[in-house]
Amino acid sequence: MKAPTSSIRGRKSSKQQLADGEYTVDDLARRGNTTVRNIRAYQDRGILAPPLKRGRLGIYNDDHAARLDIINNLLDRGYTIENIRELLAAWTDGRDLEDLLGLERAITQVFNSEQPREYTISELLKMFGIKAARKSIIDEAVKLGLLERKRNKFVAPSPKLIEAGEQMVKLGMSFEEIIELMRLLRGNVQRAADGLVKVAVDRFDEFGDDLPPPETLSELSRLIWELKPVAHQAIRAEAELALNRSLRNFLGDRLSAVIEHLHE
Repeated sequence: MKAPTSSIRGRKSSKQQLADGEYTVDDLARRGNTTVRNIRAYQDRGILAPPLKRGRLGIYNDDHAARLDIINNLLDRGYTIENIRELLAAWTDGRDLEDLLGLERAITQVFNSEQPREYTISELLKMFGIKAARKSIIDEAVKLGLLERKRNKFVAPSPKLIEAGEQMVKLGMSFEEIIELMRLLRGNVQRAADGLVKVAVDRFDEFGDDLPPPETLSELSRLIWELKPVAHQAIRAEAELALNRSLRNFLGDRLSAVIEHLHE
């Protein structure tokens, strides 16, 4: 039985009211990899602010998303809901909440520019030219964190990496070669990223276990926000230099040998 036209229009209208950085409760749950029930529970326990109301629609924003990321991170580290409530209360006691939320957003959102994407096993096998009998090889991508299992599907935190892998297959690389390349990239890029982030960590560590004062919170937020373009620029530039060196060292020598052989 089809829903009445008016109700369909109503749902579309509600969705159209959302601006960038705004979420329905379902959107927020998907973004935070949690459930609507959990979000309601966090609100009831006072660790997540209620949504803004726009008519009958509850609207969440990037502040809610940043706080949800912090909650998820603390839960993963073994904190209970009550621990988190006490911790967040201590953080915000006597401090400017906007400064704290600014730092939360900087830490949890600044480097999260991609929306995760779901793939079926059939899509992945086709993209990477893998026969069904060898589908277990996809587990290598899961171990590397390129894919995450979600019931009968896979979620890619970075679809751009999956698309890059698909292009490599078209260029003649095997799935095994792509995985090995990603392992090398992961290790080297992670070390570079750790070095960049250590700049902010060292500044934060000056205050020991205490939260920095409001003026330092703002400074740290700005520093973290500005790290992203600097990191992209440095890593991309270094990658281009490395590719040029490899081309000269390997293909340049090979081409010279071929030319000398032809001359002979």
